[in-house]
Amino acid sequence: MAAFAASEEIMQTANLAPLRVLIVDDSRAIQAIIQRVLQAASLGPLQFELAMDGEQALRLVTSFEPDLVISDWHMPKVSGLEMLQTLRQIGRHEIKVGFVTTETGERHLSQARSNGAIFVINKPFKDEDLLREVQAALASCREAAKGPAPALESAEALNRLIKSQMREIPFRLIPAPGQGLNDLKLPHNLAMYVAEGQKTPHALGILDVNACCILGGGGAQLQPPPVRLALSSGVPTPEMMAQADLFLRSAAGILTREPGSPAVTLKVVNLVAKPFDKLRSLMERDIGRSDYRLSVPGYGEGRMAFIRL
Repeated sequence: MAAFAASEEIMQTANLAPLRVLIVDDSRAIQAIIQRVLQAASLGPLQFELAMDGEQALRLVTSFEPDLVISDWHMPKVSGLEMLQTLRQIGRHEIKVGFVTTETGERHLSQARSNGAIFVINKPFKDEDLLREVQAALASCREAAKGPAPALESAEALNRLIKSQMREIPFRLIPAPGQGLNDLKLPHNLAMYVAEGQKTPHALGILDVNACCILGGGGAQLQPPPVRLALSSGVPTPEMMAQADLFLRSAAGILTREPGSPAVTLKVVNLVAKPFDKLRSLMERDIGRSDYRLSVPGYGEGRMAFIRL
């Protein structure tokens, strides 16, 4: 049985697509040591590329498309932190970055973590410490390759959240896969969520103006006439908007996140009168989404979308 299990594990590893690892260090000796440690371990198929500094690494990103970058900190031209910050600024949030470095300053390390660094290992390092961090990173890469999970934990979790908002007011939550930005009536109440300690956004939440009126009216326990008036005019009352904002804040608790990852909170919510290009392109994605219609007898129908970034 043990032999069969081992054979099965080998077959599963053989069927895995290679993951791409970019090693960035101005010491060729350190590059070789890191590559040798990873090649000697049972980490599945890997492809490697090497860079001498952050500038060269950023050029390689577009051609090599790394899943994981293992970088030194102090390098000529562009440092490891500057490289990481540039990756995030150009929207490459999916690339995992870890550091193997002599840097120990807490202020600098905090900057790295806030920009999404997944590990920092100090030189000289133990092989087992590097392998432990890289193994966890590669497992996360393989999981991500299957496609992002929906933005929300489940329809049931959203249903419970809406019920707590609407209390005794009946409603129907209807999945709306494939809805586009034009399906959501303007203006939109747009929320951005972040994980604690991170600068990059974790997810977006969008309520169209009808959903703001409905969730706001339900949260304020309003009778149907004022809600229908707000829907017909496209202008929710301040009380409705306050309740809609409260709903979006509470939705942070049901956003999908990896086990053990930091809690997600609402960073900002704004009323958007005109959609911008980045939001339009995100709404064209068909993965990492949770889209619904909300129908309330006597009120009307609104739409919402949550997008995992």
